[in-house]
Amino acid sequence: MSTYPTPLDLHGQPLQLFNRANNTAKAVDQLVGICTGILADGEVSEREAIFFAEWVRKHAADTPVWPLTAVLSRVERIFEDGVCDAEERAELQEVMETLCGFTQAPTPQAETLSTALPLCVPQPHPLVFSDKQVVVTGKFAYGARTAVFEAIDALGGQPTDSSPTRATDYLVIGVFASRDWINTSHGRKIEKAVQLRDKGTGIRILSEDHWRQFVK
Repeated sequence: MSTYPTPLDLHGQPLQLFNRANNTAKAVDQLVGICTGILADGEVSEREAIFFAEWVRKHAADTPVWPLTAVLSRVERIFEDGVCDAEERAELQEVMETLCGFTQAPTPQAETLSTALPLCVPQPHPLVFSDKQVVVTGKFAYGARTAVFEAIDALGGQPTDSSPTRATDYLVIGVFASRDWINTSHGRKIEKAVQLRDKGTGIRILSEDHWRQFVK
């Protein structure tokens, strides 16, 4: 018999792998249900945005797993100034629509995690962005494309939406990316990056999660 104590959750119950998986599935199902309800009328009101943010903050703390952690990152950026204007509500709506679309698949987490994509293994560490050309693709939990560009620019990098070339140093893939990337609009950039990597150009394919570690 094992002498190691059984880990307990916040409620004093045994924290078994099955329980964690079950809790995660429930949280994701609830999140999708909330998104579906909010999107029923085709828009996100200020009241709905606040409710969504409060729900994500609470449940991401209780169940710190993807996609809750990724959505929490976006929510915190949107509400950083204490308000959620029309443009930011539209951004939240896009996040909700993305979640509803991907999580309809039989295995939502496997379908949506960027780690299922052809990333470099291991991911390069540390990342040096000074004078590096950085192509971005996909949707980022960090924020809108302008926010991602600003973050890369602040690191001394040269962000671009263009297709990767031999001059490209990094391709960063937003966390809202499907395992079926080959059939998506952003899949063309990923496919090109893989071809360049196979030719030994030195391009590195990164996940948003890894890139995020180096963003101030």
